[in-house]
Amino acid sequence: MQNYPITRSQGNFSWPNDARIAVVLTSEYEPVYEIKPLAGGQPNYRQMAEMRYEATRGIWRILDVLKRHGVVSTFFVNGATAKEYPESVKAIATQGHEVAAHSWNAADHFTMSKDAEDQLIGRVIESLEKASGKRPSGWLTPRAQVSEHTIDLISKHGFAWHSDCFDDDLPYLLEAGGRSLVEVPRSTLTDDYAMLGNLTARPFGSHRDMLTVWLDEFDVLYRESEKEPRLLSINWHQCMLGRPALSKVLDDLLGHIKQHKGVWFARGCDVAEFWLNKNAKTSAVAAAS
Repeated sequence: MQNYPITRSQGNFSWPNDARIAVVLTSEYEPVYEIKPLAGGQPNYRQMAEMRYEATRGIWRILDVLKRHGVVSTFFVNGATAKEYPESVKAIATQGHEVAAHSWNAADHFTMSKDAEDQLIGRVIESLEKASGKRPSGWLTPRAQVSEHTIDLISKHGFAWHSDCFDDDLPYLLEAGGRSLVEVPRSTLTDDYAMLGNLTARPFGSHRDMLTVWLDEFDVLYRESEKEPRLLSINWHQCMLGRPALSKVLDDLLGHIKQHKGVWFARGCDVAEFWLNKNAKTSAVAAAS
C-alpha cells in the first residue's frame, strides 16, 4: 500500500472499556468458488464437494461454537455464496455476526480491468445486502491479492475498512479517494489455510500444531498489552475449521482466551468504527490547538 498515505498508531490509546487486547475473529465463507479444472478440462468435482461442505455442515458447526462461547465474528462472504445460500448468510447476521464482502467467487482481481472490477464490487454489495439485510462495510480481496485499483474502488463504494495487509499488530488509517479506510491487519500464522494448506496437503503440521501457534500468538500479544494495546486477528475457512476435529481448535482457543481479563471480542466493523471515531477526535483536538 505504498502509494497511499498511511497513519499508524503509536499505541497511545485504550480499547473500549479499557480492554488490553482486541480479538478479531474472521473467516471466509465461500462454498461457491471458482475452481480451476483438472487436466483436459474436467471439473474438479472433489474440490467442489469440499467447498460445498462449508454450506452443508461447516458454517452451522462454527456458528454453534461461537454461540456457545458468546462471542461475535466477521464472516467474509462472497457474492455468489450469498446468492446461492442466502439462508446461511441470514443466519450469520441474525446471530449478531458481521457479514463483510469477499468479492464474487474468488476470481483474481489483479487480472480484471478497472471497469470490470468496479462492476463486480457493486454486484457483491447488492448480493450481500439482499441476503443479510445490511450493506457490508468491510472488504477482503481473494487471497488478499489486491489490484492497483482495488483500494480506490472499495473506497469509492463506501467501505469503511478492509483486511488485505499483514504489516502491523494494530489498525491504521489509509487515505484513498478522499476518504479514510481502516486497515484491520492479519497474520499468515493465524490463518488456517496458510498453516495447514488444505485437507489433503499440510505443509505445517496437524491442527493441534496450529492451535499451539495460535495460543502462543495470543499469549505473546497479551503479555505485550501490559504496556500498550494489541490486536489479534484469527482467520479460518469453514471447509477447514468447520470439520469436526478442526472445530475443536476454535473451541479450545476461545476457552483459553476467555480465561484472561481485558479482552475485547470485536468484529471488524467494531474496530473500524472505534478507530475512525478515535482519529476524528484526535484530529479535532489537533485542529483546536
